[in-house]
Amino acid sequence: MGVVVVGSLNYDLVTYTDRVPDAGETFPANSFETHTGGKGLNQTVAIAKLKDAKSSYKVKMVGNVGDDSFGEQLVSYLNKNGVDTTDVKTHPDVSSGVATILVEEKHNGQNRILITQGANGKTVYTNQQLANIFSDENCAQDSMVVFQHEIPDPVAIMRWINENKPGYRVVYNPSPFHPLNKEDWLLCDILVVNEIESLQIIENVYNELYVAEVKKSIKKDFVGAYKSICEKLQKDTLDQKRSAVVIITLGSEGVLFSSAEHPDVEYLPAITVPKVLDTTGAGDTFLGGVVTQLYQKATLKEAIQFSTYASSITIQHPGAAESIPHFPEVVAAVEKST
Repeated sequence: MGVVVVGSLNYDLVTYTDRVPDAGETFPANSFETHTGGKGLNQTVAIAKLKDAKSSYKVKMVGNVGDDSFGEQLVSYLNKNGVDTTDVKTHPDVSSGVATILVEEKHNGQNRILITQGANGKTVYTNQQLANIFSDENCAQDSMVVFQHEIPDPVAIMRWINENKPGYRVVYNPSPFHPLNKEDWLLCDILVVNEIESLQIIENVYNELYVAEVKKSIKKDFVGAYKSICEKLQKDTLDQKRSAVVIITLGSEGVLFSSAEHPDVEYLPAITVPKVLDTTGAGDTFLGGVVTQLYQKATLKEAIQFSTYASSITIQHPGAAESIPHFPEVVAAVEKST
């Protein structure tokens, strides 16, 4: 096993509209669609789709669904994309997780999302269960394990991995954001956040005076301010002994990244596309690209470049997991631009 994702599986109910109605208002929407989703599933599918077919490593998902039609479709979609679903369990006493998504078409495809946890609330494990999931038979010593925060306590699993499988690299996307103890941020090797989440970590970890200074600097120099945040997170928040990597995505403003090996913060601009249709799966696509490229021994900069192109393809199509491109499509896009 090469990459394991522990996370959420949701069935997405998506409404496309010109604008979000006000309280008490009924407003006609443009269209309605259903899609497989959940940050855990989306990132798993992204990793599976964006891995080089010549690479032999496997992609595994760990999570839970309800005993309903939504759950069946979620597991089927993972299997369709070559994901090992041995540890995606079905529970008869709870519904599958559901996401209700509003996409504002006249506002650059921005989305608003409501999450109903459902069976994702069952994604908690005993030490013995974790030992079975991450046994030597299932996972190689250089495995990467990916977490988000749509399950109850990913930190507990991250802590178990640190204590029992120190050879694994932990990738953490703290979305939706939950405050952590300062020492818990040391549990991850690769931190992937957007600009809002990076600021939330700063607010969580550092004093009010520093946070106020950062917010003031963002208004004066957006990219420059986030460069300082990226540097702060990489040097002062993560464990330098773990070759810590921090990546901050800035949407249409591009992406910043830094690592213990190359601590100077680097910047890459976003890719311009003809039309942004739906940003729902962009972040998950980006993370999936980063994970596959790093696992395939690309440099951090190469991984960021590849992932930026992958996300630029995703936002031109509707849906989350379904809109994620395959490896050859991204390679073709990169080669076309050079």
